[in-house]
Amino acid sequence: MHHATVITIVPGVVNGVMIKKDPVCIPYGFARLGFRSVLVVGKALVRIPGVEVYELGLINPRRGRLPLYIYNALNSLASVIYYGVRLVGLLIRERPLFVLTYYSPTLLPILYFLGRVLGFRVVVKMDWDGVIRGNRIKRVVRALSLAFFSRFVNLMIIESYEALLNAVRFVPSLYSRLRVVYNGWCREVLGGGLSNERGKIVLTVARVEPVKGIHDLIRAFSLVAGKHGDWVLRIVGPVTDKDYFNELRRLVGELGLDGRVEFVGAVSDSELVREYRHASIFVLPSYLESFGIARIEALAFGLPVITTRTGGSEIVRGVGVIVEPGDVHNLANALDRLMSNEDLRRELSLRALERVQSLTYEAVCMRIIKEIMNV
Repeated sequence: MHHATVITIVPGVVNGVMIKKDPVCIPYGFARLGFRSVLVVGKALVRIPGVEVYELGLINPRRGRLPLYIYNALNSLASVIYYGVRLVGLLIRERPLFVLTYYSPTLLPILYFLGRVLGFRVVVKMDWDGVIRGNRIKRVVRALSLAFFSRFVNLMIIESYEALLNAVRFVPSLYSRLRVVYNGWCREVLGGGLSNERGKIVLTVARVEPVKGIHDLIRAFSLVAGKHGDWVLRIVGPVTDKDYFNELRRLVGELGLDGRVEFVGAVSDSELVREYRHASIFVLPSYLESFGIARIEALAFGLPVITTRTGGSEIVRGVGVIVEPGDVHNLANALDRLMSNEDLRRELSLRALERVQSLTYEAVCMRIIKEIMNV
């Protein structure tokens, strides 16, 4: 397999925001493993060491007065024709070992039939918690669409066992093609490791929006703040819902937590590293996650993690605490237990660092290759 070509397709734009996420780190991981790694994108705004980038270009037809559903259908059809034609020549020329793409259903038949002719496998990465949402009609249509288009792949990668169970509950026929491969963390960007700069800080890293459950964390922190008067809560992440942010500010005031809860906002990667190094406990109290990359980043810095039972939370089992979404009482109990026990925090830190060794992006890519070879 050494020096074989692997192609990753990421529809749309790959930019600096993705530098430590899988659309960038997976092609980089393949290159680190000795493959000739080619990334096919609409447009690339970053350079990735060791990775050849092939830009397809972007199409964005004007909507005019068309109803949205008609516009979306026509845009999807135009994208298939445009990208399909350009991909055919590339794939014939490169003859890859396999193609990994993100779920773009209308492209899958083209890739699959080319794969049958040229001898490569088609792998789809599903950034999905396995739940089909919407009203009854939409759920049925989406389930049927998944069942149909899954016939045009050799393998579907999903990010957690919880997501797999959800997916096969909605679409049982997916079971034979689904494999769980966790997301990873980017050692080159973050570094990770133990820190001697720990403060009495509870940290969360998340967009400021209701689904992230930050209001539950603030309420839970308020229940233990009196007992642990020298601890603070730091909330790191961009404000994507200003009304919710204002509600959180009011909640902090109502609970008497002014000066104890700090909204940091969006930060650079280097600033994020400092946040992880200075904190002693990490919490992700979301109501919905497909995986929750911040959990794994926190583990990489040896932080004990408290999180809710959402997509990907299983990686915390044995190295942290899992509570149900919205369970403020048990979230507070978990905070109290870790804030009170430095020895427990140290023990969980060591377990966390051991756990993440198998979750670097190189390890993720090795797992993907193993699953493909077993198909």
